[in-house]
Amino acid sequence: MRPPARLLHGAGLAVALLLPVAAPAPATSPARTPTALPAADGKKGQELPGMPAALDPRADEAACTPASGEKAKKQDWSRQRLDLDRLHGHSTGAGVTVALISTGVDPEAAGLDGRVTAEGAAADDCVGHGTFLAGLIAGTGGGTPKLVGVAPRAKILALRGTDRRGQPDP
Repeated sequence: MRPPARLLHGAGLAVALLLPVAAPAPATSPARTPTALPAADGKKGQELPGMPAALDPRADEAACTPASGEKAKKQDWSRQRLDLDRLHGHSTGAGVTVALISTGVDPEAAGLDGRVTAEGAAADDCVGHGTFLAGLIAGTGGGTPKLVGVAPRAKILALRGTDRRGQPDP
């Protein structure tokens, strides 16, 4: 008996998403800030600062990660490869709520337009990582419509999976 095509597609997607997690760790530690990659148009890509996943646990009192002063001006190569304009022709995420388990999400973040539900500590994102991910998922791009998220009309349910400093907390 042959399984339905929808089941195979879902299984393939699950494998594709889990494969990078299952890959062995590199022998050397990766650089803290990613290197610039060439854009799809052959020009030099964006050079935005790296996003921390946690604050230094050894520091007695670390300040929260400030918002970057740098602004992206165009789509980077990865967004061009995803072909978000074509994807948004099929769906923009309207009516969908995405649960995001991370360092929290700032409900007042630009581009999320009041579509974040974050109770208690989940509304405090000192590290900034969860808010960054929420923008990739459901950001509207603010004044730059070419920098929208994958599902710009989706809602975000922020759940905190770390302490205030970004350390995992069951």
